[in-house]
Amino acid sequence: MKKNILNYQFYLLVFLVIIGMSACRAHKKMPAPVLVETSFYTSCYPIESLYVPSCKLEISDGGKSFSINSSIYIHADSICYFSGKWLFFEIRGAIYRDSFMVVNYLERICYKGKNDYLKKLTGYPVNPESLMMLFTADRCEEAYRNKFNFITTGGNSHQLLMQGENRNILEMNINANNRTVENIALYNNRQRFSATYSSYEQYSQFVLPTVFDISANDGKQNIRIKANFQQILFNQPQKVNLSVSSRYKVVVLEE
Repeated sequence: MKKNILNYQFYLLVFLVIIGMSACRAHKKMPAPVLVETSFYTSCYPIESLYVPSCKLEISDGGKSFSINSSIYIHADSICYFSGKWLFFEIRGAIYRDSFMVVNYLERICYKGKNDYLKKLTGYPVNPESLMMLFTADRCEEAYRNKFNFITTGGNSHQLLMQGENRNILEMNINANNRTVENIALYNNRQRFSATYSSYEQYSQFVLPTVFDISANDGKQNIRIKANFQQILFNQPQKVNLSVSSRYKVVVLEE
C-alpha cells in the first residue's frame, strides 16, 4: 500500500490541478441551450475564480486505479491551489504563474519547481490562466494566440487547428448542435494531452462542463483522470493553507 502511494504522489501533483473543476451542481440543472456563436473568437467563461469545496476523482495508471477526495481553488491571475486525501495520504499544493509547490504530509516531503517542468512532463502549458481555460472548456481562439503563442493553421466552425512551439498541434472540436466543446487535444510526435467533455450544465451566467476525462500519454505511459464534480462557487476568495515544517525534506524538480 505504501509503495503504491509513493508511485502515485507525483502523478497527483501534476494531474490534480489539471483535471480541474469544470462544473458542479451548485445551481439547478437545466438542459444545455443552443449557443449562437459561430466562431471560436468568443471567450465563453470570463471567470475570475472558481472554488470546488469537494469532489471525487478516479485516477488510473495502466492497470492501477483509485479514487481520491479533493478540493480545488483557482484564481486565473495568480494561483491554483489544491488539496487531496486518500486513506492516510494527504497532499496540498499550489501552481503559481511561474512555479509550483506540493507538500506530501504523509512522507513529509515538499516538492518545488518551475512550471516549465510541468509543461515538459504533460505537454500542456501549465499555469493558473491556462488551467482555468481548460477547466471551463474555453474555446477562445484569440486567447490561445495572444497568451500562448499558437498560430491558426486551419479548421472551420466546428473544428479549430493551431500550431505552437516545438511543432505542438492544438485541436479543438465543437458540437454542431449546442456549440459546446467536445474535446481539446494538444500533441506532437511523442506526447499527447487531451480533455474530453461529456456533459454540460446551465449556470446563471453560462454553460460549464460537468463531467470530463483527461489523459496524458508520453508514448510509454498513459495517465487518465475521470472527474464528476458536486459543487462549484464563483468569485469567492479562499484561504491558502500550505504550511511546510523546516523538518520536511525539500526536493527541487528540474528538467
